[in-house]
Amino acid sequence: MINDKDSLLEVKDFFQKTKNLLKLVSTSGKVGFSRKTDLSSLGKKCLPIQIWGKRNFNGLKSLSFRERKRVLNKKLGDETFCVILADGLRFFPDVIQEAKKRKLPLFVSKLSQKKCREEVKNFVLSLSSHPVKISAGLLQIFGLGVLIMGDSGIGKSECALELISRGYRFVCDDVVILQKKTDNKLVGQAPRLTRNFMEIRGLGIINIREIFGPKSVLKQSRVDLIIRLKKLQKKGGDSDRLGLKFPEDHEILGVKVPRINIPVAPGRNIATLIEVACKVHLLRKKGYLAPQDIVRKVDRVLSSH
Repeated sequence: MINDKDSLLEVKDFFQKTKNLLKLVSTSGKVGFSRKTDLSSLGKKCLPIQIWGKRNFNGLKSLSFRERKRVLNKKLGDETFCVILADGLRFFPDVIQEAKKRKLPLFVSKLSQKKCREEVKNFVLSLSSHPVKISAGLLQIFGLGVLIMGDSGIGKSECALELISRGYRFVCDDVVILQKKTDNKLVGQAPRLTRNFMEIRGLGIINIREIFGPKSVLKQSRVDLIIRLKKLQKKGGDSDRLGLKFPEDHEILGVKVPRINIPVAPGRNIATLIEVACKVHLLRKKGYLAPQDIVRKVDRVLSSH
């Protein structure tokens, strides 16, 4: 991670941190590896990286040598951090020559142009200390900061309200402001305007602090677990009935947080399922996994016959 006192990112560091992620190979050796960009001025914008794909490649290929040189002179400006050629393509010799003159690093990637752009964007977010807003609710359950996500209307707020009534603590509803701290952990809080408030269909806006008391709310909480509510799929949609798979990782601001998906359907008590999911997560952190436990018991029974 870039030191707060030094907001400059060097090409050398960028290459080392992303070469496996982007499947990068340097075409120009270490030319331009000392080139820097100022992270503090990026905000939510992307690094000044040019990512070329098949369309860019074919466009350059169709040009004459002289015309291509003119286009390259315009494209390869001093502000460019580096150029990545995606889709497993190779740079033309005159592109390599022009880049060397400018001490501009060139990389090739086996990934598609679209995938490269997504991964570079995620990388930038992982370096950024700028907060982001996402649609979710945040509660503290059994000491865990639990981010509850799901489509609009799926029942996130009603579920959160039931959990608050059981004694768990409320941080925010509907919109969460997330920020990455120096220990590489996510912390979430409510927008100032909506702090302590929740919207419940049929009741309108309610004040959690006034209804349940000051101890029912927290100003902020670390995010330890993500619960994603989703509509129960039809027959055949749930393949892991035993829970042998570990929770998926959900990446926000470059931080990976365990995520458990809970199907929502009429008659299911989602608040109780979230409570149990938190307990399951805490047990897994201690090394206990119920599915593996029962599989071992079944294996012992089968081997004894």
